Amino acid sequence: MKKIIFFLTLAVVVASCGKSSEDSQARVQRLGREIRCPVCRGVPIADSPSTLAIQMMEVLRQQVAEGKSDEEVLKYFEERYGEWALLKPKPEGMNLAIWILPAVFILGGAGGIIIHLRKRR
Repeated sequence: MKKIIFFLTLAVVVASCGKSSEDSQARVQRLGREIRCPVCRGVPIADSPSTLAIQMMEVLRQQVAEGKSDEEVLKYFEERYGEWALLKPKPEGMNLAIWILPAVFILGGAGGIIIHLRKRR
């Protein structure tokens, strides 16, 4: 009976260790897709073949292994490479325009079409 409990406990520990490494690897890939490669311009470091991107991915893996949060990791890269390094700019300050202007243009275009169609009748 003790052997069964031991093996069940061992199986749970091994399963949980394997799952956390898969989760951390998925997290590294997700974060790697949020950081811009300084060499390839517009390509995330997770998809870039450049040497610098590979080095940045290694730093990213180390930070995730150290248990840093997503915000801490992104802030680390932002401090070293500037806000430009983030593929998704924060919606604050001048970056707010990047988030708002597309909706303004769509609504303005739709309003212009509606006004044009009403005048045409």
